[in-house]
Amino acid sequence: MRSFKPVGFVLVLAMVSVVLAACGSSSSNSSSSSSSSAAGAGSVNTSGFQSPLTEPETGGKKGGTLVVLNEQDFEHLDPGDSYYDIDYEVIYATQRPLYSVKPDSAYEAVPDLAEGQPEISSDQKTVTVHIKHGIRFSPPVDREVTSEDVAYAMERGANPNIENPYFHSYFESIEGAPKADGGPIKGIQTPNKYTIVFHLTEPKAAIVVDALRLPLTAPVPKEYAEKFDKNKPSNYANYEVATGPYMLKNNAEGKVLGIGYVPGKSATLVRNPNWNAATDYRPAYLNEIQYKIGGTESVIGRQVLESADDVQDEPPVTSDIQLAAESHKSQLEISPGAGDHYIAVDSKVGPFSNIDLRKAFWAALDRKAMDKTLGGELVTNVMTHFLYPTVPGFEQAGGLAGPKGPQFDFDEHPEGDMAVAEKYMKLAGYPTGKYTGTKTVQVVGSTGSREAAAEIANQTLKNLGFPTKLTLVEEPTMYSKYCNVPKEEIDVCPVVGWIADFADGQAVLDPTFNGRLILPTNNVNWSQTDVPKINAAMDAAESIVGTAARASAWAKIDDELVEDAAAIPYDWEKQPGLEGSQVAGVGALWNAGLWDLSFTSLK
Repeated sequence: MRSFKPVGFVLVLAMVSVVLAACGSSSSNSSSSSSSSAAGAGSVNTSGFQSPLTEPETGGKKGGTLVVLNEQDFEHLDPGDSYYDIDYEVIYATQRPLYSVKPDSAYEAVPDLAEGQPEISSDQKTVTVHIKHGIRFSPPVDREVTSEDVAYAMERGANPNIENPYFHSYFESIEGAPKADGGPIKGIQTPNKYTIVFHLTEPKAAIVVDALRLPLTAPVPKEYAEKFDKNKPSNYANYEVATGPYMLKNNAEGKVLGIGYVPGKSATLVRNPNWNAATDYRPAYLNEIQYKIGGTESVIGRQVLESADDVQDEPPVTSDIQLAAESHKSQLEISPGAGDHYIAVDSKVGPFSNIDLRKAFWAALDRKAMDKTLGGELVTNVMTHFLYPTVPGFEQAGGLAGPKGPQFDFDEHPEGDMAVAEKYMKLAGYPTGKYTGTKTVQVVGSTGSREAAAEIANQTLKNLGFPTKLTLVEEPTMYSKYCNVPKEEIDVCPVVGWIADFADGQAVLDPTFNGRLILPTNNVNWSQTDVPKINAAMDAAESIVGTAARASAWAKIDDELVEDAAAIPYDWEKQPGLEGSQVAGVGALWNAGLWDLSFTSLK
C-alpha cells in the first residue's frame, strides 16, 4: 500500500551498546537533524495476544472520547494524496471510497460507497459501479453524493497539484489517463447520478477493481474543492468535507486547519451529522477522537499502558512491548502480515548504481541485529525477499527462507557475512575488499523507533569502507523531503517500509520497483530501480488473469529483484499496538494493525 510507521524499538542502553560495538562506533560521520489469510505471517505463535483476526467487531459500547497519542504528525490528510498508514486511519473514518476492507481481513473488499460488487465486461476492459443513494457530504456542502463526485475525485489523481502516488500504478489503463492533468478523463463516464463506468484501453479490469478501495475513489465535491485544487499544492485538506461517520472538526465555512487539525499538535474527529448508519457497515461507536501529537515514544507507551481511554498508533518501543507482554497482556495487540521494511539504495546515480556494491552491502548487513532492535521474533521475521506473508506469491518466492541458489549467496547469511561482502567489493573493482572511492554516501533515516536500525545500516557501510553522512529526521519528513524526492539524490534510505494495497504481487512490487513509475515527488520507487527486463516482466504480469497465475508471475519477478539487489530487505512486520485498560480496540489487519476508529470502542 504505502509507506508506513514501523515496528518500534527502544533498546535498553545495553542492547544499543552490544549492537553498535559489533559494528563499531558510528558517531564521527553522523549528523542528526532531527481474500488471503494471515497464514505464514510469522513463525512465532502470537495467539496469546490480541489480534485483528480475533477482536470482536460488534457489540461495542456507544459513546465516549478516545485519545490517540502519537509522537509524529500526519503526512497527508487529503484523500487525493494520502498514502501513509496513520493518515489512512483518519481517512477511512472520515471518507467513503467505492470499496473498503473490514478490520479482520487482509484484503477482501466490501462495498462502501458502492451498492454492490463491480460489473466487469467479458473482455476485461469495462468496469461499471453503481453507488448508494442517500450518502451525503458533511457541512458545509450538505448535499447527496453523486457519481460525478467520484469522477472528480479520481481526476484529481492526475492533477499535478495533488501528486497522487499510485494513480499511474493502477489507473493508467483507463482511456485518457496517461495524459490526464486533472481535467475530465475520457474513460471515466457518469451516465447517471448513481453510476460510474471505467473504459480501459487494456484488459486490466482486475487491477483497476482492486484499486477502487483506495482513498482516491472517495467522492470530492468539485464545486467546493476546485478552488483549493488550483493552488500548488492543493490546500483542500485544510477545508475538506467528509462522507464517513466522522469528520475533522471545522467551522461554518468548512475550515479544518487550526480547528480540527493543528499541525504538530492535535487533530479532532467529531461525528458527521450527515452520516446515515443505514448505508454503512461501520458501527462507529465513539463520539469523538482526539489526537495528541508530540512527546516521545518511550513516554507515550508507558502512559497508554497506565491509562483508561488512550491508544498509541506508533509502534511501541521494545521495553514497552516487553512490559505489556509480561504485565499488560490484554492491552497488547500483535498484527500479523503487517508489511515490510528494507534499505533503499539509489541504483541510478552514485556508488550503488553498481550492482556488486549493492550485493556487498546486502551480504554484510546483520539483519538479525536490525530486527533485534525492533523487538525480535515476537514482532519480526528476518526478510529475505520482497513479497511478504499474506500476499499471493510469497511461498512461490521461497517463503520465509527466500530464494535459493549460488547466485543468491549474498542473501544466505542473515547475521551478515563479510567474506561474501568482500567478494562483491572486489567484483565491483575494489581489490582490497573495501571501498576506496571519494564519494560520501548520503544516508537519511528517521528518529524514534527506527533510529538504531539506521545506525546499524550506516555502520555496515562504514565497515565496507564507505565514508557516510547520516541524517536523522522525523519519519514523515524522511519520506516527503528526502527519500520520496529523487532529485535529492539520497544514496541510502535505511528504514523505508511498505504495505500492499491489496492481495496481489503487483501491489507490492510494481509501485516500488517499476522504472516506469519513478515520480519527481511522492516517489515510492525509492531505489529508482529501472531494469528494462524487470519492467517488461511487470508490464506483462499486470495483464495476467487468475490468482494462481498472477502469484507465479510476480514470484518470478521477486526472484529477479533479489538477483538485482534492488534493495536490501531485513524486516517482515508483525506490528504491535498498545491500548488503555478501558479501550476495546479493533485493529485493521489490512493497515498493519493500526486501530480502526470506526470499530474501536470504550468499555
